[in-house]
Amino acid sequence: MSFDYVKSFKQGHAYNVWVGDLLKHFGVPKVEVPEWTMHKNHAELEEKTKNEKDIIVDDLVLEVKSSRQTFDDIFDFPFEKIIVDTVSGFEKKTVKPFAYIHVSQGGDGIFVTPVATQPHWSIATVFDAQRQLDIECYFVTKRHCRPFLELVEVLLERAADRASEV
Repeated sequence: MSFDYVKSFKQGHAYNVWVGDLLKHFGVPKVEVPEWTMHKNHAELEEKTKNEKDIIVDDLVLEVKSSRQTFDDIFDFPFEKIIVDTVSGFEKKTVKPFAYIHVSQGGDGIFVTPVATQPHWSIATVFDAQRQLDIECYFVTKRHCRPFLELVEVLLERAADRASEV
């Protein structure tokens, strides 16, 4: 069985759109979900790894990660440690995300890892059974994650502060 990268990328983009719509639902202004396109070669893949953005809110980048785990929020996530991103993927990004948004593929669960918690991240190698390879990943403990609504509050406060500057 080979891994279907196109299907995986399309599914990932659908979660980006879902989270973008959720942010808009809560009144967050200037939410943009860039259109997804499939890379045609290795050079385009490298470029996407460096510069692709899942969601842009004003000048902040948000990265969306979906998980096969079923959860409602960070409090019932089934493991103490959460994969934030691959080490290579994070390190190659030209603009580091403001936060990672973790979404349950098995329901409507959602929570956030602020990138400001990076000093508390650890590195471990995991085996990706679908792609049949070992991947070095950043992990964070649950205590450094936040409910999604806290991110919404921060984004709304930033928007209000910017509006008052005008």
